[in-house]
Amino acid sequence: MSEKRSRRITVKDIAKIVGVSATAVSMALNNRGSLTPARREEIKRVAAELGYVPNAGARSLRGSHTRAFGVVINYFNNPFFRDFFTGMEEVTNRIDFSYWVSQTRDDLEKEQEQVRKLAQLGVDGIIILPCSKETSHLTELTSRYNIPLVLISHAMDELFPAVVADNAVGARMATEHLLSIPHRPVLHIAGPIAAKSGIEHRYQGYCDAMKKADKNFNPQHSIFFVEKLRAEDGYAMMPEILKNYKLPVSLFVVNDETALGVLNYCYHHNLRVPEDISVVGFSDIDLLESLNVSLSSISIPRQKMGACAANKLLSQMEFYSKEESADSEMGIITTLPVSLIVRDSSKIK
Repeated sequence: MSEKRSRRITVKDIAKIVGVSATAVSMALNNRGSLTPARREEIKRVAAELGYVPNAGARSLRGSHTRAFGVVINYFNNPFFRDFFTGMEEVTNRIDFSYWVSQTRDDLEKEQEQVRKLAQLGVDGIIILPCSKETSHLTELTSRYNIPLVLISHAMDELFPAVVADNAVGARMATEHLLSIPHRPVLHIAGPIAAKSGIEHRYQGYCDAMKKADKNFNPQHSIFFVEKLRAEDGYAMMPEILKNYKLPVSLFVVNDETALGVLNYCYHHNLRVPEDISVVGFSDIDLLESLNVSLSSISIPRQKMGACAANKLLSQMEFYSKEESADSEMGIITTLPVSLIVRDSSKIK
């Protein structure tokens, strides 16, 4: 485990360097009081150099902790997070921690804005589902502001602690299952592999399984990329697939929501599932069994992921005792096992 983070910079630290009172520093940073412009700018310059972040409720003046952390996800309505938050709360409720949640809508600028706002609120740490491989705002959070973070679903090598599903293994499971259905090509609707490591690993798992089955496999002929991972993207990709391939076909889809768009297209165009198109998604979100055609999927232990992420974040905080949690997760990256759930969408009778 990495070393504990250093104490957060306070207005008292700035005051000591500049040679003024903590009250003067507070007034300068809030553009109040009768300080000279030169002294006000000096205080702001020192604050910026030290990496000072304003802390809501003047907690930074007292040097205390908020006993709260931020959680940054892609969409509030993402059904993946219902079980995730249940697991997270199993940890936070034991130690009287609270959390704030914000959404990015898979937009990098929005993600950077939400991270900055949470830092200004004085959170003791952040759990984040990153929307890209951009790291500058995350590095600033940890190295400059001394706020620990944990990534979920997508790791960035070992730059930051992370909790991820075994995406490559899950993709191989899904692809091998579809390959067991005879007389049809197995295609992949992939996400933005250059932007998210988890999506890249699913792409690679598919390719590995296909190469094992066919030494002449060419990914350019059987992979279709969507920019987003929403139902409308899966729906919109289907005409392109059907233009290039005759029925029947099998589809391994990058995530369940995109796969639901595929099922919706089939429903509106009188295509039979699984007779014409067999489908497997990824994540096993809620309600898949209640669909007209239940969706096969790779199941991620979402509740376990939430508990692991909370423990991994808390274990980086100097005021948190790891002994308080018997299942505190060690190591930079925790990879959780996945399983294949076969339902109607890929069950050929």
